[in-house]
Amino acid sequence: MTEVKKRTLITGAGSGIGLATATRLAQDGHSLILVDSKREPLLAVADSLTGATEVLTCVGSVTDENSVEEVVAAAVEKFGGIDALVTSAGIVQVAPSFDVTVQAFRDHMEVNVVGSWLYAQAVGRHMARQGSGSIVLVGSVYGATGAPQRAAYCASKGAVHNLVQSLAVEWGELGIRVNAVAPTGVRTPMVQGLIDQGKYNLKGVQARTPLARLAEPEEVAAGIRFLISDEASMITGHILAVDGGWLANGYVSIK
Repeated sequence: MTEVKKRTLITGAGSGIGLATATRLAQDGHSLILVDSKREPLLAVADSLTGATEVLTCVGSVTDENSVEEVVAAAVEKFGGIDALVTSAGIVQVAPSFDVTVQAFRDHMEVNVVGSWLYAQAVGRHMARQGSGSIVLVGSVYGATGAPQRAAYCASKGAVHNLVQSLAVEWGELGIRVNAVAPTGVRTPMVQGLIDQGKYNLKGVQARTPLARLAEPEEVAAGIRFLISDEASMITGHILAVDGGWLANGYVSIK
């Protein structure tokens, strides 16, 4: 199947999974709308891309409704529409649950859930008028299970997974597919920072993971690329684990 070059909006495009996704889709010739809260990393990403038909960079917060509407409007004006959305912007705090502040919990819900929702809603309206579109939210294996010292993060990613399924059911008749990727630990700057601070149990994750390693951002990007592609035209409401078997494993060797 010859893949149609799409007009794709990516949040959190300045680093990590968003950067890897932008790089991969640029190679396919997509027109890209790259969104991040920081200008310098965003411009560096845009300069590094090869193959993209066109690139529009937008600085803004995913939790600011006005900013979201402005970005989507600018993208539609420039490209005539949006075919795919990837919501990669996210945060994680590792701390004992007794110490998590109300504001920290709210921040996780705002960025990880509300930020995904605002972009899905705004882009979804345009996709509905087109009669087609594909949305991929970035979830986590911790959206399907729990982990110590990650109460806010787990709660937010669980909400993202349920949001995917709800939107997929409601918007299917409009021609809009909604899915998510659920990575295990990914070797991004955010995760590497936790490893460096001693807040990430790398050996424990490797022990539970049948493939015995973290995921690379490019591997998650490959899953995203598939879900937004025409090859996944009958897939919606699906949470694609990119986890090296982490969720499937009910046994952890202690040797």
